[in-house]
Amino acid sequence: MAKKDYKALAEQVVEGVGGKDNVKFVMHCATRLRFQLVDDTKVDAAAIKAIPGVIDLIIQNGQHQVCIGPDVTKAYDEVVKMGVGQGGDVAADAADEAPKKPMDRFFEVVSGIFTPIVPVLMASGMVGALVTILKLCGVLSETSSTYYILNTIYNAGFYFLPIFVAYTSAKKLNASPFLSMLLAAVLVHPNLVNFAGLDVSTLGFDALTFLGIPVPAATYSQQVLPIILGVWALSYVDRFFNRIFPTIVRSFMAPMCTMLVMVPLTLIVIGPLGAQLGNLLGSGVTWMGDNLGFLAVAILGFFTPVMIATGTHSFAFPVIVASITTLGFDQILMPSMLAENLAMAGAAMAIALTRKDVDERGVAISASLSAIMGISEPAMYGVNLPSKHGFLGAMIGGAVGGAFAGLFGFRMYMIASSSVVGIPAMFGDLGISNVLVGIATIVISFAAAFVSTWLLAKSGVKVPSLKKTQKEA
Repeated sequence: MAKKDYKALAEQVVEGVGGKDNVKFVMHCATRLRFQLVDDTKVDAAAIKAIPGVIDLIIQNGQHQVCIGPDVTKAYDEVVKMGVGQGGDVAADAADEAPKKPMDRFFEVVSGIFTPIVPVLMASGMVGALVTILKLCGVLSETSSTYYILNTIYNAGFYFLPIFVAYTSAKKLNASPFLSMLLAAVLVHPNLVNFAGLDVSTLGFDALTFLGIPVPAATYSQQVLPIILGVWALSYVDRFFNRIFPTIVRSFMAPMCTMLVMVPLTLIVIGPLGAQLGNLLGSGVTWMGDNLGFLAVAILGFFTPVMIATGTHSFAFPVIVASITTLGFDQILMPSMLAENLAMAGAAMAIALTRKDVDERGVAISASLSAIMGISEPAMYGVNLPSKHGFLGAMIGGAVGGAFAGLFGFRMYMIASSSVVGIPAMFGDLGISNVLVGIATIVISFAAAFVSTWLLAKSGVKVPSLKKTQKEA
């Protein structure tokens, strides 16, 4: 379509997933409409894939994900206008759902928790990167009020991260969203975070305890695992109190008792445990870098396309957050994702130049440019997976680019788009040399994938279909 009719597209997609009554929940990420349905058997996958403007239908993490591209928000707005449930309480119907495999449920929960807060991480991370560049260029002084305000945007995004995570965790774990956010607010409250610096003579006590039980000193701002575990426990505690109290007092007694139980339980047990797990994740990333060297990034760069296609890349979000909050940078996952995105772009560009059909070539070039800017799904699902050679070429390019990044110890200091857009996030303690390595990684990943795909396509080598990595409806 010359100009996409997003209203018609939305209507056809909703009809394809079984109609409005079959949708329990719908949200969107950077490129996909993500549906959670009442009855998966009502989905007409072939009809959805045939809709003009739909790149592909991906079924993973317990969701039917309709890949639209960068304009997904326009389609999402039309879906919402139709009265299709968004942000609803999916978990309320959990008892009626068919049991899921543990791993499917795990990736569904992780994806559901972190996908909605990606804009927060991107916004705060990119503002932080911009502030760093302006400071390094001498445009902005650390003593200026403008620097102070802009830096607050970056700090707020990560400082209050537990509150954002609490809300999305509650939606996926069948907990009260607002009690969950209250629990997170307690964890990041200045009275607890700054306790060590307070004047104890004015407090009348010099250590935090609850009913005589010591409360371990910990900082929960910027952490995600403590609040996820806390919300998971809260979901059971809240349901228990709502069940035992009579209706006449339930509205105030259940929330009060839930918080009286959950706050000390989280501060004494769950929070320190989650913080320790977060530190272990960060240490695990460091261990991979120290023991596997450049191979760690190369291996991840090679397999990242497969992980994205199968939905198993969801684990990356908590690991990246843990790495950046504990180490101040990520030297494994984000560099491998940078290599993957640019390799997807290079492979799609090679496919474009092998196509004689003008429309097919235009689609592939557009997808390549989109991947260069950080949106790789159109290139992956619309060009490289169908071509087979392109997907394998992207995997090879990701491995080559990842090996280069790992060899030179490339770092990403902020959570940002793994693309040319994310170049500002490359500025940090290693200076301009790290930025140059990052730019070289971009070029090498693109070029290696382009050459690999071109040679595979021209050689006529048969590549097994990689579409089987997706579950078909």
